[in-house]
Amino acid sequence: MKKITEAIIRKDSNINKVQFDKEWFYSLEDMEDYLKEDLSGVETVTLPMDIYGEIMNVKCATWEDIERFRQKEPLEDFRGSVLRRKK
Repeated sequence: MKKITEAIIRKDSNINKVQFDKEWFYSLEDMEDYLKEDLSGVETVTLPMDIYGEIMNVKCATWEDIERFRQKEPLEDFRGSVLRRKK
């Protein structure tokens, strides 16, 4: 998993982004390409973005939503399992 910050993402011109209601939203497809990770579980909103001079509706997410999804442990749903309690 790449260690990055929102400041790095905001400066990168390859990632389409839009500011809406004082918050930055990033194109989920561009973020998947940049991070080389599957982000299909991230909560998204569809916003209009100007891409190459054309207005397109794009699935977007905030930096907080993306980071929350990336930091989730693979077996988080099994925290209370019997195996974990045995010691």
